[in-house]
Amino acid sequence: MKLTTSLVLAAYWALGAVAIPTAPKLGPLELFHDLPKLPPQWSLHGPADKSTKVKAQIGLKQKNIKGLQDKLLDIANPDSPNYGKWLSKEEVDAFTAPPQENVKAVKDWLSSHGITEVNQPTSDWIEFVVPISTMESLLDAKYELFNHHTLANPIPATTKYSVPKGLHDIIDLVTPTTAFYQRMGPTVQKSIVQERSDAVLESRQSCNTNAITPSCINSLYNVDYTSKGSVTAASTLFIDVAASHSDYRTFGSKYTSGLKDFQDVSIAGGSNPGSGNQNTLLEGNLDTQYIGGVAAPNPSQLLAAGPNGQDFEDQMANFASYLNSASNPPSTVSTSYGGEENYFSGSYMDRVCNDFMKAGARGISVFFSAGDYGVGGNGGNNCNNGYIPLWPASCPWSTAVGGTQFSGGQEVVAQYTSISGSPGGGFSNHFSTPSYQQDDVTAYEKFDGDRANGYYNKNGRGYPDISLVSVNFQVITNGQTLSVLGTSASSPSWAALVSVLNDYRKQQGKSNLGFINPLLYSAKGKSALKDITSGHNPGCGLQGFPATTGWDPASGLGVLNFAKMRTVI
Repeated sequence: MKLTTSLVLAAYWALGAVAIPTAPKLGPLELFHDLPKLPPQWSLHGPADKSTKVKAQIGLKQKNIKGLQDKLLDIANPDSPNYGKWLSKEEVDAFTAPPQENVKAVKDWLSSHGITEVNQPTSDWIEFVVPISTMESLLDAKYELFNHHTLANPIPATTKYSVPKGLHDIIDLVTPTTAFYQRMGPTVQKSIVQERSDAVLESRQSCNTNAITPSCINSLYNVDYTSKGSVTAASTLFIDVAASHSDYRTFGSKYTSGLKDFQDVSIAGGSNPGSGNQNTLLEGNLDTQYIGGVAAPNPSQLLAAGPNGQDFEDQMANFASYLNSASNPPSTVSTSYGGEENYFSGSYMDRVCNDFMKAGARGISVFFSAGDYGVGGNGGNNCNNGYIPLWPASCPWSTAVGGTQFSGGQEVVAQYTSISGSPGGGFSNHFSTPSYQQDDVTAYEKFDGDRANGYYNKNGRGYPDISLVSVNFQVITNGQTLSVLGTSASSPSWAALVSVLNDYRKQQGKSNLGFINPLLYSAKGKSALKDITSGHNPGCGLQGFPATTGWDPASGLGVLNFAKMRTVI
């Protein structure tokens, strides 16, 4: 996996929403979040230009988030009479809308700093645009520029910020502030695929696992249904990434006849540059080509989260907000971004994760790649303080996708030898084990015994949830066919397959699969998955977790048998 990124935010977590005094009675500024140190591979570049504009967002505490969680676990349970009865935007809002006096208090605080032009895309988010100098005054913060080797330009961020003491109980987070993300992009394998001979082309049709294509995925995972094009699948695009429409057309002509072009969708002013070098295009091209190619003829979208260039904003928060404000969101969406849990505040992870939970309640399946460095987070050199979980893969309201490969005719946990990596997986140090996977996690921990005591949280949310082939993907980039690897390949492919299942359900008069995890962990779901029992996910010089019968943190529940899943949904 490679990296890239942007983004910034933070906060201090507290449950519930309570009314508070108006601005003059909010009390002094008090520290809200302090990032102890920069994440690996980030460095300080220098001071930020005080005139640089920031699109800031404030996440207000949601009124009855526990009630919504309980509701979602009911409507996502395949054994419930309410299964698949997803909520409308208005029904979700009825659970999460904060008290109006809390909204007023925050607006009064902003107004006292001359910030009067604000917007609310949803009832629990407030947005405004100001220069960095105003953000520094508002939050008693110092914004500086920070570098990451995958970024074309440094980004402004801060390592700590404060808000009035009287607002601590009603604000989840202010962004952009202290969150640093990385692109968990694909890696080009050593061999570059040249123009193929007729013999190789014939082998591709029968699924040569040394050259994965959409038709090969359909063959490997027993896809026995062609969609009618009734639902949409999407991938995401954050900063310093692009996807080429020209390469997409070439991909379609080679691998998916009649493939319709993907639609660019702008979120918060984001846009798809459409061209660039290999590093710029590889992630976007992989995502669009396999979301579109596997889901076809379902239409596909590329959700480009703003801002672009050196503008300062939090793309992850924008993306989460979009899923809950869009009138016609995609049925499935895959994202290959994230960071190591210990570099985010708990309140930030909780809030954005809860926004993915809201999306699941609307019937949207949200997928994240699980990472490419096993138990070593985003490629850390050591695990002296324990294995390093990745977020949002560790969010219990998203579906985390691991990776496999074929060896000796058997499907096993992938080994990314060219980057000394393997599919990410492990246990969250922040999120508790959700009820839908409790029995599976308990069974695995019994199997693993005391082998890795002290290296992971035995009460944590386990990930990945499922896996798929993740090596030898054929991707067209600037007209050249490259063979790439990583869970950035398996995640969009899973999302695409679920969109085809959604199309099938729609033809039966049924709803989307939505938040899919309870289905996957149910007896019905497991009957349509093939268990992966060989391999492990090493990282940071350690063996990692071994695969075994049933769920494990190396391969999740296994891989999809599409035809069987179609019969149980």
